[in-house]
Amino acid sequence: MKCPNCGGILKTNMNFCPFCGKKVFEDSKEFLIKISCQGHRDDDKSVMKVFVDDEKLYEVRPGEVICFSAKAGYHTLKFRHKIRTKLIQIQLLSNYVIKVNYNSLTSLIETSVSGIDDMTDPDNQAEFEDIFISEPVLTSDNKKWEISNIDKDGPDYEIKASSGFKEGTLSLFAERCEFKCEADFKVDITEYKNVLKISRKMGSIDFECAGKIHKVYSIPKDSYNEVMAYLTNHLEAINADE
Repeated sequence: MKCPNCGGILKTNMNFCPFCGKKVFEDSKEFLIKISCQGHRDDDKSVMKVFVDDEKLYEVRPGEVICFSAKAGYHTLKFRHKIRTKLIQIQLLSNYVIKVNYNSLTSLIETSVSGIDDMTDPDNQAEFEDIFISEPVLTSDNKKWEISNIDKDGPDYEIKASSGFKEGTLSLFAERCEFKCEADFKVDITEYKNVLKISRKMGSIDFECAGKIHKVYSIPKDSYNEVMAYLTNHLEAINADE
C-alpha cells in the first residue's frame, strides 16, 4: 500500500502517513467497486461468492456484474468458488474494476484488479454507465449470517460421501477432514499431518495413514478432481512446514 500524497510504503490499516504526516483517506469519501464474473454459465454451482470485510456477502455468476459502494479505506475481498478461495486487499482511493474467473483447468480463482483514477476519461466513464447498486445476499446483521463460521471454524467444503456401506457427509477443513455417518452420527476425524499419502482408488479417495490404515471415501464425480487438488495441496503444505 502506498501513500497517495508522497508515495511512501504504508502498513495495512494506517490512516496517517508516517513519512509526510498527511491523512491517507477522506472519511466522507465513498467509491464504487464493480465486479464482473468471466466464464460460461452452466448451473447454480457456477456461483462466485464475494465476502466484503466479513460484513457483507454478494453472489455473482459467469456473465453477470455486481457493483457496490464502500467507504475510502482498506478493504478485504474474499472470493469463493466451491472449495477454492482467493483473498485480495485493496486500498480504496478511487473506483475499482475487478474481473474474476474460475479456471476449471487449474482449479484456481483468477482476478484482474484495476483502480480507476481518472473518471474524466470517456473509457473509464463507460465502465460505470448504467450501473445499478447490487444488494448483498446477507449482511452481518442478518440472523442467518454464517461467514465467520465458514471462514474460521467451518469446513471449506462439504460433500456427500460413502465409506464402505456407510453413507454420510465428508467435510474438508484446512488441517483435517471429518466423515459424519448419517446412520449413527459418529464422526471419523482424519488429521492431514497423520496422512502419509492421498491417492485415487477406483473413483474414490484413499487416505493412507500411519500403521497401514486406509480410509477410503467415494464422492460425486463432479467434485472429484477439485477435491483431490485441494487435499493434495494441503497435504504438501503441511509436510513442507514440518
